[in-house]
Amino acid sequence: MWSILSLGGVAATLLAAPLVSAHYTFPTFVANGAKSSDWQYIRMTDNHYSNGPVTSVTDPNMKCYETTTASATGTATVTAGSTYSFVANGPIYHNGYIDVYMSSASPANAESAGSGKTWFKVYENAPVFVNSQVGYTFPSTTSDTVTFTIPKALPSGDYLIRVEQIALHVASSFGGAQFYIGCAQVTVTGGGSGTPGPLVAFPGAYTGNEPGILINIYSPYPSGAYIAPGPAVWGGGSSSGGSGGGSTAPAHTTTAKGPTSTTSTSKAGTTTSSGGSGGGGAALYGQCGGQGWTGATTCASGTCTVVNDYYSQCK
Repeated sequence: MWSILSLGGVAATLLAAPLVSAHYTFPTFVANGAKSSDWQYIRMTDNHYSNGPVTSVTDPNMKCYETTTASATGTATVTAGSTYSFVANGPIYHNGYIDVYMSSASPANAESAGSGKTWFKVYENAPVFVNSQVGYTFPSTTSDTVTFTIPKALPSGDYLIRVEQIALHVASSFGGAQFYIGCAQVTVTGGGSGTPGPLVAFPGAYTGNEPGILINIYSPYPSGAYIAPGPAVWGGGSSSGGSGGGSTAPAHTTTAKGPTSTTSTSKAGTTTSSGGSGGGGAALYGQCGGQGWTGATTCASGTCTVVNDYYSQCK
């Protein structure tokens, strides 16, 4: 006969099950039409049992969510201009934003690869704004696959490819956004002579106050286009810079067709300061203000423009 204590334990297990199943990892890489085995080319993440997210943008796990598995991971050979995929271990359950970054690596299986400002964005799948009565739709939700193209102009060599899903279901308070991350190790062949950028670091690319990270996706619904965190996607053209990071990566709006020009939310156009081409202020596209911000409040280039209460940017 079941005791009350036993029944309580069963109930707790049943309640915990959907919480675990709502989380995910990205253990599988699809290259040349073939699925890898789990963690064959993707560094086994520290959450490979728990499936839990990273929640602090300053956590060293923001890079690849692992600390010791690089040397034990294989390196896939891929071709510039071709399409590849990450596959999650279950549906991407939470509404959010997905992107893919790449970083040069020497070699790809070195634990130090991807340290510093070496990452550039090659793909994103953003929430799509409908209207202020509906808010956003989330094209990536319920799929388990993130498919992207390696830019044809990318120079040949060793790289890390970092997939990131930013779950936004509890992102209305600072630290609420959940980051699900994985890094594949690859050697790119058949590349070109492009210069990827802007470049950012992980951790360092985000402050946590970006309007695409600190956001309420529920009622009252957002009133404008989603502002993606980090730099714009590098598609293989000329790069406008290579010194991005938490203080220099531009936020940008996205539509169903991808990134557009930089805009802001309902407070767009409000300026707090301006600067010339030099000085000690924040760099162009860097953060220059917002509630809790302790960094530079003037701009070395551009004008400090309020995006929301927590984030102002040099534009």
